[in-house]
Amino acid sequence: MATLKDISEYTGYSIATISRILNNDPSMSASEETRKRVMQAANELNYAETKSNKGRNQKNILSIGVVFACQFEWRREEFEQNWLQCIDNVCSSGKISWVKIDIGVSSVNELKEMNLDGILAIGVFQEPQINWIFHINENVVFMDASADEVHYDTVVINSHAGMAQAIEHLKEYGHENIGYFGPCGKQKCWTRRILTEVLHNIYYDAMRVYGLENKIWTLSAEVNVDESKKTMLDYIKSGNKLPTAIIAASMENALGAIDAIEECGMGIPNDISILAFCDIDRSKQELKKLTVIHIQEEYMCRAAVRLIGERTPSQTIHGVRYIPKKVMIPPVLDSRSSVAEPRIL
Repeated sequence: MATLKDISEYTGYSIATISRILNNDPSMSASEETRKRVMQAANELNYAETKSNKGRNQKNILSIGVVFACQFEWRREEFEQNWLQCIDNVCSSGKISWVKIDIGVSSVNELKEMNLDGILAIGVFQEPQINWIFHINENVVFMDASADEVHYDTVVINSHAGMAQAIEHLKEYGHENIGYFGPCGKQKCWTRRILTEVLHNIYYDAMRVYGLENKIWTLSAEVNVDESKKTMLDYIKSGNKLPTAIIAASMENALGAIDAIEECGMGIPNDISILAFCDIDRSKQELKKLTVIHIQEEYMCRAAVRLIGERTPSQTIHGVRYIPKKVMIPPVLDSRSSVAEPRIL
């Protein structure tokens, strides 16, 4: 059965690009040659017969929409590509059709006519965006961030479990001076991104639980490689002491910290260990040596699809669920070579 991943491997284009072309996204600026190659590949791989992107197929048990809101523009394509690949894998194996929706671009009336069973809303959404989504369908599952857990279904990572894994892993190597590097402020929007905006609070709580409250160290930085590097450089050059290990809130924070530390003549992990919360493909070159706490996107997608099914009359035998539900998926620790025993001075 052909999937978007198959077409991506066949053509060399990203899954996000292929999805937007197949869905006739008017904001997509691909060349005519690119469009032709993608459509030809879809036909050759029999993609159109295995999954319908234009509404319900009689062979499909559910029809869902997928909408994104990436708060970091430079990560948008990669963010969407990672999630689209997981969604396509889950939906292809479960006889579920899906269509990508672009806020403010896709036609609300056309989407309503498709009679979607529900919508997966992935990322951090503002209130006007949420209202736009609800004009299409009220069966919405928010993923990666909580919109309003009193009223909406939500699937998020269990950041507390991730932080516990991070600190336990560092303690196994003998670290006690464990710091946090990343966003420490609150985001002014309707939703809360659990991965970064409250992660420093989770770090505080975990350090106290592990009896390390007197070792707490935090340095605030934006989720940006260049800004993270500058922040860390300024801190080191001011003569301040670093912890023996740092938990970075994101891949960008981790890479910026590593650049700054190495520029100051220190090494990773011989002088300082680095561990990062990461929601980006671990096969990327810059992450191959980085120990990460990685979210399990595919399990999150499976959980979200099940939540949509629980609110779809044709899919339930015990009655439709009307109360909202929150599902927390634990992340996993991927141990690589950026963590070692603390250096003895």
